[in-house]
Amino acid sequence: MNHLRLVPSDGENVHFDVRRPMIKNLASLSGTSTEGQYVLTAAMEAAINTPRLQLSLADATGTVLGFVWPECRSDIALPTIGMPARVKAAVRTYEGNAQLRVTSVAPLAAEEIDVASDLLINVPEAIRAALGSLEVSLPPVLRTFLTRILFDPAIGPSFLACRASGEHHHSGKGGLVQHSVENLDLIATMVQRTLPNDTASVGIAQLGYLFHDVGKIHTVGIARRPPLHNVVRHEIHNLLVLAPHLEWLRRQDMSLHAGLVYILDYLATPAAARSKPRYFPAEVVAQFDQWSAASFSARNLSALTKAGARAANRAAMSAGAR
Repeated sequence: MNHLRLVPSDGENVHFDVRRPMIKNLASLSGTSTEGQYVLTAAMEAAINTPRLQLSLADATGTVLGFVWPECRSDIALPTIGMPARVKAAVRTYEGNAQLRVTSVAPLAAEEIDVASDLLINVPEAIRAALGSLEVSLPPVLRTFLTRILFDPAIGPSFLACRASGEHHHSGKGGLVQHSVENLDLIATMVQRTLPNDTASVGIAQLGYLFHDVGKIHTVGIARRPPLHNVVRHEIHNLLVLAPHLEWLRRQDMSLHAGLVYILDYLATPAAARSKPRYFPAEVVAQFDQWSAASFSARNLSALTKAGARAANRAAMSAGAR
């Protein structure tokens, strides 16, 4: 971590007059005190001149250094590295870059996070924007459900980095989340058009699609397939991975829980054994999953006509041989 000029310890009485700024805006707030929500990416003790705790904080717009002086240490409760925190601080600048004199840090529960997508770091902007659009459209309970999963250290980081397949569709790093967000708007349109009086099912369908392959973190992996990847199908892993959060959802709203679990259970049934679903969003999620993968299958007009030409040539050659 770079050691830059230290924000001074000045003993001022801090009144927080700017709340929830993104890091990219902090430099313009020099001289003010603020309360923000950021991800803790590093923490180290430093003892040059005056002992202090040096923090690296991040959000979707950048990173900032924070310094905790001894008189504020009693108000510092650091989260696990990579997890979100509420940070109170005075803003100063050095060579045009913001620094924070931190007076308080506390871990953030999912229910306390204002906009989860603002705290997704090292995520492509298109993916973050899609998740942000979904997030703000969801009712409060489903929004918290989404946030809980994205910031579950056992799920979120792997889900955002995992491949969707080993060699087929969306097989690069981050391919799983790309595959899982690219049809969310169309799914919403289809469910709204078909079930116009069932607004809850729109969010359920979108979350069902977003997490319909989350179990691939245990069967496909980020760079290579994990050990024993072929023992249990990823559709079963979906339910196992999400189990603690599905139980939380059940305690909050049994109807929302039932709808989402129905979708995941339907997908866990092998395609050949599936009957007509009793819940329309399950059919939508299954169909869009197939369509997303089909975009990698060379089933376009060019492939069709070339295949037709090859078939005609084979038929002509066969007729000539006779």
